[in-house]
Amino acid sequence: MIVNFTFKNYRSIKDEQVFSLEANASKLKTHNTFSPLDDNKKLKIVKSAVLYGSNASGKSNLIKLMGVLRNFILNSIDLKAGDLIPEKYYEPFLLDTNSRKEPTEIKIDFIAFNRKKHRYIVNFNRQEILYEYLGVYESTRISMIFERKDANEFVEEFGSGMNDKKEDKKVPKNQLYISKTGNSTNEQIRDIYLYFKAIEVWNAVYVGHTESLYNKIQTIFNDPDKGIFRRRLSKLISVADTKISAIEVAEKSGSQNPFLQTHNYQTHGIHPVYENDKQVGEERLSFNNQESQGTRIMFAIGGLMLEAFERSKQAVIFLDEFDNSLHPDMAKFLIELFHNPKVNRNNSQLIIATHETTFLDNTLFRKDQIWFSEKNEYGVTEFYSLQDFKDFKNVRSDIPFDKWYITGKFGAIPNIRKFEFIAEYE
Repeated sequence: MIVNFTFKNYRSIKDEQVFSLEANASKLKTHNTFSPLDDNKKLKIVKSAVLYGSNASGKSNLIKLMGVLRNFILNSIDLKAGDLIPEKYYEPFLLDTNSRKEPTEIKIDFIAFNRKKHRYIVNFNRQEILYEYLGVYESTRISMIFERKDANEFVEEFGSGMNDKKEDKKVPKNQLYISKTGNSTNEQIRDIYLYFKAIEVWNAVYVGHTESLYNKIQTIFNDPDKGIFRRRLSKLISVADTKISAIEVAEKSGSQNPFLQTHNYQTHGIHPVYENDKQVGEERLSFNNQESQGTRIMFAIGGLMLEAFERSKQAVIFLDEFDNSLHPDMAKFLIELFHNPKVNRNNSQLIIATHETTFLDNTLFRKDQIWFSEKNEYGVTEFYSLQDFKDFKNVRSDIPFDKWYITGKFGAIPNIRKFEFIAEYE
């Protein structure tokens, strides 16, 4: 579970920003929060968070940066000596001449699979890793696992939090130590590596993302050991008023081309067939060309969420453009599943970016779950939470969040200069 995500100098983000999922002391909607630590009941985390902002305000960059961190941890081990760190990882803020040369800085506090709070820090530029740190909290005090300074090819020091101090300290300048050691026999760091590997980062608008997610859910659905998941996803589709009574996924017959194996499934929606208002049979309609795009998206996103609930360990899902192709009522229902302790029994976490204002419902979210992104006059993205909005700190939680947002009371809406545009035609 993510507690805090702190970052600096990435795309439209120039100055240090903190995105916190730590719950405040409010007694409202306590089912939206949980206590992840046995030895620190004061720490509470929200199960979901929603991020609003106008187009190009930078909200997507927060989600992209989580994807950068995840993929850099998983793939930096593939970089060879002398390779530059790929531009897909290092994208500094370009609208300031100083920031172009400065490192990207990331710090994340998270609860790992061993139910201990950890802190991971990494600073890097196009050439090398400038700083890397991993620590573990024992109660409220942090113990260092390792620290690497000054673009060194050696870990400077193993701390008291490191279980195996005989581990090799050498690492190439362009690789992360957590990436190198996470693929070794070091169980302690491998567990952290696998924690980041399990984080899901998706964008519901990118065709490549939606197709990859759709194919992933097809594969899981067809697993004979996933009977409960199949039944529940089929039920989710049927209760969504799609007129589908069930779904089925089967392996395509014929082609054994190994390059097509990930696409070697066919999904059908099962529809009742009627004659004189009496059901007389069933018809199978292909998700590829007969069912709607909205149904495909629901299968992919709904399947992603239900699969997260079935895991033995908590999942973390970052989802951009969450409302794409989903009716707002269906999208709200999926969010509500994360708040329902009967459904989300492992306390998985959902972070979404959206423009859909109907989600700004005080019966759905607490103030500490609602975030905004806005660019200042210099093109710099700033993030702030509804609970941190100074003018509204003492405002009751039963205010109409959506109406206040639409009227601009929370900021983070586009300032469209309509008359300036119309003047072009005069």
